Amino acid sequence: INGKQTLGENIADNGGLNEAIGAYKKYVAKHGEEPKLPGFENYTSFQLFFIAYANIWCQTASIEDLTTAIEYDEHCPNAIRVLGSLQNSPDFAKAFHCPTGSPMNPKNKCKIW
Repeated sequence: INGKQTLGENIADNGGLNEAIGAYKKYVAKHGEEPKLPGFENYTSFQLFFIAYANIWCQTASIEDLTTAIEYDEHCPNAIRVLGSLQNSPDFAKAFHCPTGSPMNPKNKCKIW
């Protein structure tokens, strides 16, 4: 993946996730957490927020499609978009109790805003 090619969209993905987290925190502070969903009782509302975020990026793509996207698209492949944004999110690490230095909670995170 060409980081220079995807930089602007990587920043936008991180910023968009941070804004969505902030909006959800305000919602929960005002309205309280939603009732537990059947079958998802073991997840907190913040964990479900991140699961829903990741779910919107699910896709099936052929190797040819991914190769073309990596060469020409200003976006990273969806899986990388999800992993990159979540790895940079202290809120994600807190919600899922990811140890510092683990793959989903690296010590060095990218924070722009």
